[in-house]
Amino acid sequence: MNASSSPPPSSPDTTDDEPPLSSREKHVLLSTPHLRIDQSPSLRPISNSRASSPTTTSPSPPTSPSTTTTTTRTSAQQQKHATLPRAYRITRYSRYFIIISILLSFISIFVMLDSFQHHQRDVDGCQDSFMQPIYIRQSGFDSEMTRFASKYALYLYREKDVDLSDQPTGVPVLFIPGHAGSHKQIRSISAETAYAYYQHYATHPEILKQGIRNLDFFTVDFHEEFSALHGQSLLEQAEYLNDAIDYILKLYPRSRKSRRYPDPTSVIILGHSMGGVVARSMFLLNNYQPGSINTIITLSTPHILPPAPFDWKISKIYDDMHRFWVNGYTHGNGVSSSSSLSNDAVATTDLYWATSLKDVMLISIAGGTLDNIVCSDSANVGAFLPTSNGFTVFTTAIPNVWTGTDHLSIYSCKQLVRVLAKSMLDIVDTRRPAQTKPLQDRMAVMKKAFLSGLDDRTQDLSLGRPNHSEIPDRDIRQFNMGERLVIQSNDHPVRLSLLPRTLEATGFSVLTDQSIGQGGSRFSLVFCNRMSRVASDTTRLVCQSADKSAIPVPASTQHDNYPFSGRTFSFASFRMDEMQEYEWFGVIDHYADLGKGAGQQQQQQQGGGFLVAESYHYEDNVQRIEKSMFSIAMEGVYVVIDPPALFTSVLIPAIENPMLAYHLKVSRHGCSDMFAPFLRQSISSMHESKFYVNLANNEDETDVSLHGRTAFSSMTMSTRDIDHQGLSLQVWMDPTCQEPLQIDLSVDWYGSAGRIGFRNGIMLLTYAFITVMLVLAGQIYCYNKTGIFPHFGQGLSFCIRRTLPVIIPIVALCSIYQCTTQPLHHLPAYTVLDDLDVSIAWHDLLIGNSDPFFWWLPLVGLLMSLGTISFVWLVVELLLHFCASISSFLIGHRFYPTTWYWCNRSNETRSQKFQRRAITTMILFVLVATCIPYQFVFVVAFLVHIISCIRSLTRTWAAPLQGYKRANRYHYMQSLLILMMTLLPFNLPILVVWIRNLSVHWFVPFSSDHNVFAIAPFILYVELLTGSRKMLPRTKGPWHWGTCVLIYSIVAYTFLYGIKYTHSIYFLSNHMIAWFLFLHVRDSHYGRMTYRYVADHLYPFRSKKHS
Repeated sequence: MNASSSPPPSSPDTTDDEPPLSSREKHVLLSTPHLRIDQSPSLRPISNSRASSPTTTSPSPPTSPSTTTTTTRTSAQQQKHATLPRAYRITRYSRYFIIISILLSFISIFVMLDSFQHHQRDVDGCQDSFMQPIYIRQSGFDSEMTRFASKYALYLYREKDVDLSDQPTGVPVLFIPGHAGSHKQIRSISAETAYAYYQHYATHPEILKQGIRNLDFFTVDFHEEFSALHGQSLLEQAEYLNDAIDYILKLYPRSRKSRRYPDPTSVIILGHSMGGVVARSMFLLNNYQPGSINTIITLSTPHILPPAPFDWKISKIYDDMHRFWVNGYTHGNGVSSSSSLSNDAVATTDLYWATSLKDVMLISIAGGTLDNIVCSDSANVGAFLPTSNGFTVFTTAIPNVWTGTDHLSIYSCKQLVRVLAKSMLDIVDTRRPAQTKPLQDRMAVMKKAFLSGLDDRTQDLSLGRPNHSEIPDRDIRQFNMGERLVIQSNDHPVRLSLLPRTLEATGFSVLTDQSIGQGGSRFSLVFCNRMSRVASDTTRLVCQSADKSAIPVPASTQHDNYPFSGRTFSFASFRMDEMQEYEWFGVIDHYADLGKGAGQQQQQQQGGGFLVAESYHYEDNVQRIEKSMFSIAMEGVYVVIDPPALFTSVLIPAIENPMLAYHLKVSRHGCSDMFAPFLRQSISSMHESKFYVNLANNEDETDVSLHGRTAFSSMTMSTRDIDHQGLSLQVWMDPTCQEPLQIDLSVDWYGSAGRIGFRNGIMLLTYAFITVMLVLAGQIYCYNKTGIFPHFGQGLSFCIRRTLPVIIPIVALCSIYQCTTQPLHHLPAYTVLDDLDVSIAWHDLLIGNSDPFFWWLPLVGLLMSLGTISFVWLVVELLLHFCASISSFLIGHRFYPTTWYWCNRSNETRSQKFQRRAITTMILFVLVATCIPYQFVFVVAFLVHIISCIRSLTRTWAAPLQGYKRANRYHYMQSLLILMMTLLPFNLPILVVWIRNLSVHWFVPFSSDHNVFAIAPFILYVELLTGSRKMLPRTKGPWHWGTCVLIYSIVAYTFLYGIKYTHSIYFLSNHMIAWFLFLHVRDSHYGRMTYRYVADHLYPFRSKKHS
């Protein structure tokens, strides 16, 4: 392939005896509008006569953005008369439609970008962390232990003046950075863990006896490799990390020098972003040691879908990982050898699968709406992980964090880092070879640290030991059924307040601004029974403490604006059946024990000093809003809570789609509350919740958004109660005020635009390719029938008038059927997808949507792509005209360099030209097969094709009498150029990865990107169009219909699977270009000779017939 294989772009063809284009004609060509209305006559029948009448004149060539000629007599060789069919003409309707689609597309894209950046964003309340890092490179991990020693590096983190030893003596933790991440990102978590251990654990011998030790954080330097763009790079990182774990585990027998504890056999994994995906893929490789990983904590990791699905290898990794993890937790056997990863061997024995995943815990932490790089919907692990082995949680739901984080601050947010450090220390047990507690104990630690405790409890209530006490009657206050306990700062406290258990209520709820159950706390919660009376004024009680059931919630006062202010309330809720045999629920007030001065000081520090406790009935305190999503979108949701209760829940099952955002308005007038009303939103599909404090004090609206099931994931490993699906709003308010509380929830359409665009961005690229294919199909159809190849705008006009009226109803029906099909997440748990008898997995088609409300999204994407491609065509046309004008001007005034004479090979013979082109092509093939990825060659071919388009346009201007044929060729090459532009996103990312590897002196070629057949059709075809100036041959009969069937089959497949398997678009285009090559070969001299040879020798009866 050589851009200079033809004469220079400015030199006219010496074999075409044509007059040069006049300056006036050039001016007309350059000033011709692109979307002018075609005024050419209607289609005439094509004459079958072998010669035209002497008086017959040919019609003017088709009007196009590049050619405008007056009516001239055709040459003697032109024998057929044809005009552009009416369906291809740019009418006033199609012109307005294209212009409006362009404007609407740009307005939509602008609205989506502005909405995504500035609307429905959580407030960032993260505090900065401080550290003094020291990174010790592990030079012993060299090329003898891994083949990637010269590409990556392993470090041991040490906090200055805290970690005094340079040798690992604690429990190994391996940090995996993500896409373009640095090994230094571990410093915040490592520093906080070191300070927490030496300040709160190392000074308590009883804690050390439980096997808790400091954590040794190892971190990997990937030189900021782009692992999200390239599957082979991801696998190389996984292989290196398996080797690194083997090296790390071999360090401890020498560094610990203690026989009291066993040597480590496993490592805790902490992964950020794509580092979590690398951690999961480590299990699939042959060098993974079973049991070497039992705990994985991921931060902002896209577990479900790859963020950039342009590489086929990374899509295959995701598919294999999902199958591995689903089957690993179900039948104990994994994928078959046929689904292994390329050349990476995968162990498939039942023992391997059983020992690899049965003890593995995975915790996925997501940042929420502030993460504008990875959609937090994709962080859900419920699609492949049972609840016994892990969960997904959002930072807004983690107690004492309650703030969103962006993609980078999630590993440095001080509130989150503090919770993460403590939880990692609490799961350590050096008395066991795995260095961690058993799975059940680890899960208990993680649930206590990361989950709010406000969801339905699945475990028994944790109660203290029974305690017998004798209390004077004057210190006991006994309430009647249905009465409410209210303690305020100015009340005279009673030592024990008792609320009776009743069958008319389902539970008790308690809220206070004081801490419960901690040292120096004012209040304690107990379950009590009366035993006997010791004296006339003294009662003996047996009580059990229920303090451990109290959980922190954000404080909500007139001075609190955000939940991460640092002040907290304490809330507890009990069901009557959890009280077991006890008859009374009691609140012990230690105000007198603390002393008046201490009690007042604590109240001033923690708040005004209040406690509210009351019984509730579930049916009265839960409102279920049965409205359809369409009704909610049109009317909103209006709820009145009357009579007021301390704790109320509002369930809206229809709201569960993460693409919609809402405005929330809470109002309550005429109350002087002990605390301001506050609200918690939660979603059942993941542990996502957000608190909104200090509500009902102004008329401002609060932004409400949620996350949920991502596209193409409809199956979960754990079944959930259908009654708990949808959005849940939990409201706390002062029940002593009898004014009702109103909740008004409405859809924020502008804020939803950004969420829709963020979750469906790949749809615009996929449908842009479909639009180009539909236009190209229409152009080829017209060319085969009439001999006229319309320009891209006329092809758009045909697409609008004939193709879209057929495509739009089909797409709409498929989308509606997909949304109304029974979703697979209602299937029983532990059902493997491979065992389902499903003919078509509808959740894998189109955009992967299962919400009937959004059935119209594919149609909007199709119309937006039409406007986008129309604009791209106009820009390409303008740039090509500009470059061709500059080239013609330079040639006309002889401003071109002298080197252009060397490029002029007009005197070359045909054999010399063929030989030069063959050598060039063979060199490219050898380079692709050995050292350069085929994506680099595609980009080179794209640039060469741009030059060929410029030359084709200048040749069209230079020969007005032959402009009919040359305009056809230019229009065809321009359409191919736009097609190749839509394929650039599939090649540029890999090219960037390759260039980055060269910058770090890594020259080992990628095994997955040296497939010569993946680029051969493009190389050969661009070389053919550049060197021979040929046009796509006209075909008829089965060859014509074969081309149509091929193109429309590609369109149909792309519509159905192009969004999930985006990488397949490039390979489908590669097959189409190969078919075009075949048509060229068939139409060539050698092709006809080959056909005759085959007919004469392989089918003798034909030769007899010819004879």
